[in-house]
Amino acid sequence: MPDGESVSCNSTLKTQDIRRTWRSLQPAMKSLIVTFHLAALLAASAVLFAAEPPPAEAKLPENLPPVLKDKALEIKKQQASAREFMQAGKYAEAEKVLRTLITDYKTLFGPDNALLPECQGALGTCLRAQGRLAEAEPEFRASWEGHVKHAGADKPETLRMHNALAETLHGERKYEEAEKETRAVVEEMKKVYGAEHPATLLNRTNLAVVLGDEQKNAEAVKELREIIEIDERVLGVDKQPTLMARGTLAMSLRAEGKLAESEQEFRTLLQFMDKNPGKDHPDTLTLRYHFALCLTMEKKFAEAKSEAEQGLAAAKNKLGDDHPITKDMLQLVTNLQNLTK
Repeated sequence: MPDGESVSCNSTLKTQDIRRTWRSLQPAMKSLIVTFHLAALLAASAVLFAAEPPPAEAKLPENLPPVLKDKALEIKKQQASAREFMQAGKYAEAEKVLRTLITDYKTLFGPDNALLPECQGALGTCLRAQGRLAEAEPEFRASWEGHVKHAGADKPETLRMHNALAETLHGERKYEEAEKETRAVVEEMKKVYGAEHPATLLNRTNLAVVLGDEQKNAEAVKELREIIEIDERVLGVDKQPTLMARGTLAMSLRAEGKLAESEQEFRTLLQFMDKNPGKDHPDTLTLRYHFALCLTMEKKFAEAKSEAEQGLAAAKNKLGDDHPITKDMLQLVTNLQNLTK
């Protein structure tokens, strides 16, 4: 297999082709933690995204005057409609209903009432699901602050909204703000659930992801090693949160340029993930893609190509040719074929 020096001894044309191919790999390499976060971390953070519950039925004040009773019945119907739309993934339709509900709540009960935070959080979820993060951010912030005021800072729903705000800031690439809020969430989780609770550890992993995106890789690695020690002791070496943290650690080590350590983490992790959730699971495929990138950076081109081809075959069979993971894997295989000619 040719290394960098032997490649440079070939024809000028081939050298230029390989340089172009190598440059084409750089954006994929720079994605590092972000891609894994989208494919794997969010799968484990379902509480923040698709699994967020629709708004609960609001407990309207008792003894409403007759003029408001008919409006109260209409509100109950709107609440049911919003729940149905969200459960069906019809976020644009749910958004319209929720905006009407929020307007009604403000008109009937004032601009600062205990009914608003639930709907504001649900509206934030709908907006984020549509990719409108800048609009979702103020809704999550208002929901979190409303829950703090009307329910308390230590209530599960309050923590969930604070967490959603932190994740949205991260999605907007407001990394400094995201780090601040994520650290606050971690401290709140420690007080409410304890330092070794899975929810606390998950949010510490989220914090490590943010640190990685800020290029604070040494700090991210330190955080992740602490998380993994607790995960392995409390949950087990093969549980999803443990594997997720190890995958993020592999990314952070690679970003630090510690390729040998990163490679070992990838190898260990894939031994578990190939068995469960399986070689063709999207999280495993994403990890194998990044493992192949790590091998490429080490100039282990033949093994990188073998791993990428294995991933491509599994992605095509499980996800189809048009899936983003399949397309990314195909591009990597093509680039590696050019490098090993």
